[in-house]
Amino acid sequence: MEPGGILLVCAANVCRSPMAELTLRRALSRLPAFEGLSIASAGVSLAGELGVCPLVGGFHDDDPWQQLAAAHRSRALVREDVRAASLVLTASRGIRSSVVAAAPEARRKVFTMREAVWLGDGASPSGLAGEAAVAAFQEQIDARRGLRQLPAASRGWLRARRDRDPLDIRDGHHLRASAHRGTIREVDSTVRALAALIAGSQPTR
Repeated sequence: MEPGGILLVCAANVCRSPMAELTLRRALSRLPAFEGLSIASAGVSLAGELGVCPLVGGFHDDDPWQQLAAAHRSRALVREDVRAASLVLTASRGIRSSVVAAAPEARRKVFTMREAVWLGDGASPSGLAGEAAVAAFQEQIDARRGLRQLPAASRGWLRARRDRDPLDIRDGHHLRASAHRGTIREVDSTVRALAALIAGSQPTR
């Protein structure tokens, strides 16, 4: 990964983090000020070099999405990538902990995707572009840690109705199809909200 930019991390790098990477690329590619920004993804527990899951690949049918999805191959998280990135976004708190364990010195720039949206909501747009906007967003949300009350945990029917962590996007890849689709949609909406916060604009479709 090139120095700076955004790194998205999940478990196997076949579902949540590539969906986040492709969605973020799609959202920011429409903004000239973010042209050339480094955006990459990785996984903390790979099961080989794999492509994206079919739901990610088929989420949009336009050529740019299809080409990026077809080119993706899962890759393992590398400490140097964490250290180089300006902002690291994970699918869950458990994965956030794994990332911080790999690079403790980078902990101030590691957040879950939902955590970054929660902390960034209501923050003042930086008015900056590209890498500078990402760095400013990271500083803003890091400064707000512990100052905002966390959203209430949601209680779902899955897994004996255990409370779901409000900062997590669950791994739906090995659950029933409806849960898997729900995970993909949640990544899409969360990352589009993130792109809007970073760029100081409204969410894009």
